[in-house]
Amino acid sequence: MRSLGQIKVKRVRKANPELLKALFAVELSAHVSPWTYDDIAWCFESGVIVSVLYEGRSIIGYAMVRTAADEAEILTIGIVRSRQGLGLGKKLLAHGLNAAMEQGAAVCFLEVRVHNSPAIRLYERFGFAKAGVRRNYYGAQPNHPAEDAYTMRCELKDAAAQIAAFLN
Repeated sequence: MRSLGQIKVKRVRKANPELLKALFAVELSAHVSPWTYDDIAWCFESGVIVSVLYEGRSIIGYAMVRTAADEAEILTIGIVRSRQGLGLGKKLLAHGLNAAMEQGAAVCFLEVRVHNSPAIRLYERFGFAKAGVRRNYYGAQPNHPAEDAYTMRCELKDAAAQIAAFLN
């Protein structure tokens, strides 16, 4: 496995076709049931916090977090498949949660596939706890049956130390 180059996370507020194309490529690599190009573009039009993970000048991941009043929701996190399992999700999650707190969020919610153990462990490390199950939340895809999702919840003040540890 090739070593990691310079890694940084930046909040991106405006999209251009090149950025959208790069984010969509990561999305296709990262997920069984990927979002569409238009779904990603919608995030920029809707005020969603978009954190982009760079290795050098290459985009290798992103996190999208929506805020409303004092609540945040992790919409999606994606890391290009060849870079998964290297701890980069911690940086993205910390960046997105920190930005949500800066916008006044006190609590954060998310859904995660019940069989996605690495993601569940990541979220639990940041203080998320399972709050419920959404049956067949992820629709069936070719070669993948429908799958339930855990709903998870986190008090952001309780995650502040963990967030700070991964911001740099």
